[in-house]
Amino acid sequence: MTIKKEDRKALSLQDECVEIQDSSNEDNIFNSLHNLEIEEKNLLEQKENLKTLLQQLESTAKEEIEKRSRKIEGLNSEVSDLKKKCKKFANWVNSNSSLGRNEADP
Repeated sequence: MTIKKEDRKALSLQDECVEIQDSSNEDNIFNSLHNLEIEEKNLLEQKENLKTLLQQLESTAKEEIEKRSRKIEGLNSEVSDLKKKCKKFANWVNSNSSLGRNEADP
């Protein structure tokens, strides 16, 4: 059986279409891989930037905590000193008041 000239042209066109489709599929695959690589690279870069930012924010928060803790310790110390002074003066005033009454009572 011989293939007619027209049939050979049709088969040849089909072969070309298959080659074009194969080439197109390869291009699509390579483009998809390239796009995925770019996306992966961007995400890894974004991840590193966010990790760095998180470390900076944590460091700033820790510094603020330490600063406020030192301030609270200082205030606690001042309050304690003031309480002692108030108690000392209250005792002095109370003892002087009772001495004054004792002297006035003959």
